[in-house]
Amino acid sequence: MSSQHQSKTPQPTPGHVCDYSQVADEELVILTNDSTNTEQEKSAEEEQLEAEQRQRAEEEAWRRKAAEEEEAWKKKAAEEAER
Repeated sequence: MSSQHQSKTPQPTPGHVCDYSQVADEELVILTNDSTNTEQEKSAEEEQLEAEQRQRAEEEAWRRKAAEEEEAWKKKAAEEAER
């Protein structure tokens, strides 16, 4: 019996070696830096949050204006009822 531990993970075959020094530059795949995508995603998220905040502020201003108009209408109606 062998006392060596057998690894269950597949090991690369020794014959499968790529020599990239012989590959033309146009054929090489350029891996993108994920940090750029992350920066773009953060920027997009920030823009989305700002847009949502603007929308909430506009809705709140509209509600305030509507409440003020309703209050003015009630006040005017009460004054006319007193006459």
